[in-house]
This record gives sequence, C-alpha cells and structure tokens, in this order.
Amino acid sequence: MKLNVLVIALAATAFGSLAANAQTTVIEERRDPAVVIESQPSTTTVTKERGGFLNTETKTKTETTGAGINGDCTSKTVHKEDLTGSKTVQKTTCD
Repeated sequence: MKLNVLVIALAATAFGSLAANAQTTVIEERRDPAVVIESQPSTTTVTKERGGFLNTETKTKTETTGAGINGDCTSKTVHKEDLTGSKTVQKTTCD
C-alpha cells in the first residue's frame, strides 16, 4: 500500500513537471513605419515689364511653385494694364 501511494505521488510529480515545462509563444505584431510627407516651401517669381505707346503699358507676371494638397502645383498670373483698361489671367496646374 505504501508502494502504491509512493508510485502515485511520483507519477503526479512527473506530470506536474511536464506541465511546468510548457512553452510560451509570444507573437509580435509587425507595424509599418509611419508615413512622412514633407512639404517643400513655395517659390514666387515676379517679372514687371513696361512698354507700349509711350511706356503706358505695364505687364506683371507672377509664377508660384510649391507643394499643394494633391501634389506639386504651379500657379501663373499675368496682369496687364494699358490706356484702355486692365486684364488679369490666372492658370493653376497640379501634378
């Protein structure tokens, strides 16, 4: 009888040690790096011209290049004044 109790205790100890050796697996989640959007500073070029009859005509050209919301944008504005009046034309293109 003592032998049976000793065998049962020994078997319980063996099963306990097997359960204690269970492996733990850690799964790490892969994260993509953060996306960084760099905005470039805008540049503006202004050209003024005078001409026409007795230098009464003035023409101002403005070109602005810089980063917009949807990509690089270029804006061109031409303002022309003479004796008959003035006119302004603007064109913007984005890539």
